Amino acid sequence: MKLKLLIFSILLCNSIYSQSAKDSLLQKDINVLVEEMEFMYGYDQTMREYTIYKTFNKSETDRIENLPDSLRIQEMIKRKFVSDSISKMIYKKYINPMDAEHTERMMEITKKYGFPSTERIRKYYKKEFVDPEFNPLIIFIHSPKKYWDELKELMLKEYQNGIINQCQYGYALWQFTGRQSLQPMLDNGFEMVEENGKTTLKSTCE
Repeated sequence: MKLKLLIFSILLCNSIYSQSAKDSLLQKDINVLVEEMEFMYGYDQTMREYTIYKTFNKSETDRIENLPDSLRIQEMIKRKFVSDSISKMIYKKYINPMDAEHTERMMEITKKYGFPSTERIRKYYKKEFVDPEFNPLIIFIHSPKKYWDELKELMLKEYQNGIINQCQYGYALWQFTGRQSLQPMLDNGFEMVEENGKTTLKSTCE
């Protein structure tokens, strides 16, 4: 029994030390990392929005997204490409290849620094984000299938080590299981809530 307790204590101390070291590294390199991740996030969002709204103007896409559902759908129909082949080409040449590049880079960052959630970033980064909606987790949410098995293991470790919360883990797991069901999120901090006659998925994590 004493041996088991000793081993557990050693493992716990190693985990705490490892996390402390990663926090120190993140703090040291935070400015460069945020600029790089903001670029990856911005590219991810801008290219996807272009396939829907056919514009790179962020204020315009925000305007459309804030419209009532019926008006937003009308705008999307008006802006639709003449041929679906254009959207498919954009994904094939410009989105999918960079999703892979960005996923690999985010995996490198996570292994070295721990996953850089916006909550962790804000501990050390005092500037405003270029995009107020900036969220590095979105890069993993758009990860290609070939990375999912490795990402499941990686993000489980981040969750077990307390670097990400249960909802962040559930959201990531939803992607890594192919978005076939909401169950990974419902099992990890989300619940279905009735609001204004609509059923919505809501996070219970702070």
